[in-house]
Amino acid sequence: MAKEKFNWKSLFVNDGAQKATTSKPEEKIDFPSEPVASTTKFPETTRATPTPQRQVDSSSIDNSVLNSVIDMYESGFESLNLPGYDFYEFFKAIKAVGSNDPNVYKMAYTMAQSVDPKVTKDSLLDGANFYIKEINDVHEKYHSKGNAKKEEFQSNLSHQRTTLSKEVSELEKQILQLQTQASDKKNQLDALDNGTSSEMAEIEQKIVANDIAKTKILEIITTVADGIKINL
Repeated sequence: MAKEKFNWKSLFVNDGAQKATTSKPEEKIDFPSEPVASTTKFPETTRATPTPQRQVDSSSIDNSVLNSVIDMYESGFESLNLPGYDFYEFFKAIKAVGSNDPNVYKMAYTMAQSVDPKVTKDSLLDGANFYIKEINDVHEKYHSKGNAKKEEFQSNLSHQRTTLSKEVSELEKQILQLQTQASDKKNQLDALDNGTSSEMAEIEQKIVANDIAKTKILEIITTVADGIKINL
């Protein structure tokens, strides 16, 4: 009989505050007596945010992930337990024996009718169909939700890739432009060095020529001045 709620949330969210559950060992039980009534529906869950998933197959899935999900399904099955003796109690009795022998089924059926004379083969099969349908409905719901979350994640990932690719392309274009500008400036620098060297040489020649011309003219002037001093 269910005493704890079925938390489907962790199928699609990694809850840091919730420790990973492991399958609890099967209790050794006798054929059960009249159970206490419980809810017949899976508990509602809040909206969950998925953990990014890779495409995996059954051979590569992590055992801890698989075990935790199996444990949740078993807990969900338990939470569906209907009032009175039904397929769930019959299932638990068979599972407790751990054998699929026909005699086990017959003995379990006899014990079930001793607990509740209304139990029949048809009622057990109807109960089995109820649990199967409920679990399939829940599986389909969360399978669809998981695929929707996966598509949303892939869409976001594709958008981010497109955005980053454009940014990288733009930066590469800017780098190319800067490299071209740097090359142009380098050529201008080389041209400047080559062009100014001849101008610098001409300026230096004029400075030297100015010194020489001054010296020559002063020599002549000094000579005439000396001549005046001596001859007059």
